[in-house]
Amino acid sequence: MKHSLVLAFCLLSLLARPEAQDAASPHTAALSGTVVKEPGSQPLKRVLLHLIAEDQKQGGNYTADTDSEGRFHIEKVQPGRYRLLLEKTGFHQINLRGHQAEGSILSVQPGQETTDLLFQMLPAAVITGKVLDEDGEPLTGYGVSLLRKRPGKSREPEAFNNERTNDLGEYRFGGLFPGQYMVAVIPLPDTRNFEHLAKESDGAASKQDLNYLVTYYPGTTDSAQASVISLRAGDEMPVNFTMVPGRTYRVRGIVTGIPANQKPIVQVVSKGVNNTMYAAEVAADGQFEVRGMAPGSYTITVFSGAEGTLLTTRENVTVVAADVEGVKLAPTRPFAVSGHLRVEGREAKDLTQFTASLRSATDADAQGIFISPDSGWNAQVDRFGNFQWTNVTPGVYVASVYLSPASDNFLKSANVGNSAADTGFSVTGPTTIELMIGSKAGLLEGVVLDQDKPASNATVVAIPEEKYRKLHERYGVGSTDQNGLFTIHGLAPGSYTVLAWQDLDDSLYYDAAFLKSQELNGTAIKIEEGSRRKIELKLSRVGDDWQ
Repeated sequence: MKHSLVLAFCLLSLLARPEAQDAASPHTAALSGTVVKEPGSQPLKRVLLHLIAEDQKQGGNYTADTDSEGRFHIEKVQPGRYRLLLEKTGFHQINLRGHQAEGSILSVQPGQETTDLLFQMLPAAVITGKVLDEDGEPLTGYGVSLLRKRPGKSREPEAFNNERTNDLGEYRFGGLFPGQYMVAVIPLPDTRNFEHLAKESDGAASKQDLNYLVTYYPGTTDSAQASVISLRAGDEMPVNFTMVPGRTYRVRGIVTGIPANQKPIVQVVSKGVNNTMYAAEVAADGQFEVRGMAPGSYTITVFSGAEGTLLTTRENVTVVAADVEGVKLAPTRPFAVSGHLRVEGREAKDLTQFTASLRSATDADAQGIFISPDSGWNAQVDRFGNFQWTNVTPGVYVASVYLSPASDNFLKSANVGNSAADTGFSVTGPTTIELMIGSKAGLLEGVVLDQDKPASNATVVAIPEEKYRKLHERYGVGSTDQNGLFTIHGLAPGSYTVLAWQDLDDSLYYDAAFLKSQELNGTAIKIEEGSRRKIELKLSRVGDDWQ
């Protein structure tokens, strides 16, 4: 996440840098300060600083490097609100409380000269290791998954990175921020799934299947029994695996209704922490067999045909302690959902700036995973306001439109026929949807205080009413500057609860259990179309269970 943000801001900086650096004026500002390495507060040289304007029309983008004493200086800075990012290989930016920081927000005034800025960085940690078989031989090309433990008792770890072992069975995860992680080895697929199905001898049929299974450190196939690896700054932690074959099972069934000239593929994806995928070819008579499956819950899908003739379906399967027999899959042809987008009250000059997106409303793991790679679940709007999502299967979906967080636009309505579809809609076949963009979103601004002092770099979130809380685009998110000031643009009309936190784990405010623990700390407000509200917030404390 951090690296992608830095890269995006760097590209923006390169594009706009010449104009910003040349804009000398008696009304510009200058910033200087020091970057230090923690622990120890040692000056850190050759740190690249990116000062990125939140409003590219108002400010510019600037870069600087620290010298041998960790000092930096940025001059000729246009007034405005900026995000300052630090970049140095093998280090992470932290705030003054020692938590990871995605930059610092600074508001710059005309003629301002600031000389005492202090920023801190922490050495990254490394996890490295080997994956060997039961005889001590290296396993080449095996997947290794790094999972990050998230705050909260009920939150599963999130997939953080993936690597493959080299010819020596080695892998390495570098540039890690100190914290708690889990590591799992993902075995190679069973190639027998793509062999022609043949009747096995009685002896072979009665023999138990043994295969390598997804294995969590220190050597368990149960993610609940995995050991958490606690990394400190600068650690290089060895995490080695010896893989031991375990009992696996087969899923057998039949695919019906496939034209004779098509060769279907069955795909099985596990549910839970690691989405392991299995696949198998379907025989000419429609029979299939997927081998090497560990006990667990899966979604099984069949694909057949190409663009224009694609057939697909999916079912849920649970493997306990025996082979699963008699799975019946009857693929159907996906369909298209067409749409039209308009901007309320005026004729938009360029509707092609909008992208309409479709996602599952009921299964977060199914957002596009069961659709062919060329599916159109992100559709560009043409100059007439038309768009189309292709290869859609029956289900419940949510439509959204990407809108700049700094704009005054918001999705005002979504309608399928005469029915409102703001929170989702059900489809069983081809249909059309009408989307309307409002151009007078609400604005919320204010100050966050911590014991009557400005709270800098706090996350401020406007949480929508209950029926919209599964729609992340309905949340308004902002950050405070060094003076505790924030602004949130693009709020749709409605009721909100506003909270502010420091050092909050990324996206924790989408978690229903966390919000329930915080609801008494919030400030209730109502946003009208085109309104501009000002509020004062007190910093909300995050309980130990969510740290």
